[in-house]
Amino acid sequence: MDAITTRQLEAAMDIHPIIFVDDNSSYLQIVESIIRQTGIRAHYATSGEEALGILKGNPCEIMFTDLNMPGMDGYKLSKLAREILPGIHIIMVTAAASAYVARLAAMVGISKVIAKPSRAEQLREMVKGATPAAWIASHSCRNDS
Repeated sequence: MDAITTRQLEAAMDIHPIIFVDDNSSYLQIVESIIRQTGIRAHYATSGEEALGILKGNPCEIMFTDLNMPGMDGYKLSKLAREILPGIHIIMVTAAASAYVARLAAMVGISKVIAKPSRAEQLREMVKGATPAAWIASHSCRNDS
C-alpha cells in the first residue's frame, strides 16, 4: 500500500471543495483568516443566492451554512444546493443548534448540525476534519496492480 503523496494532497486542497455561507460578513472574515492558515482554499458567500451562484460554477464537495439568513435560510439553500450538486455534503453551523433543528436539517439532506464554534481552534478542527484533503491525508491508497 502506498501512502498518498504530498502532490496529491496539495491537488485535493486546491480544488476548492468547500464553501462557507453566512450572512454575517464579520464572521466570514474570521472564518476566512482561519481557513487561510490551514492552506485549504474555500469559497465564501454572504447569502443563499450568492452561494447558489458559486455552486453552479464550482463543484464544491462540502458546504458549511448558517441557518438563519435573510431571504433564504439554510434549509432552503441546502435543498437547492443538492439540486445543483447531489453529492455535496452539507454541515449546518448555527447558534440555534438543537435536536429540533437537527431533525429538520436531516429532512433536507444536511449531514450534521453543530453549534457555531466560539474559538478559532474549534473552527480549524471542524474544517480540517470535514475536508476531503483531511480524509486523504489520514488514509493510504491501495495499489492493486
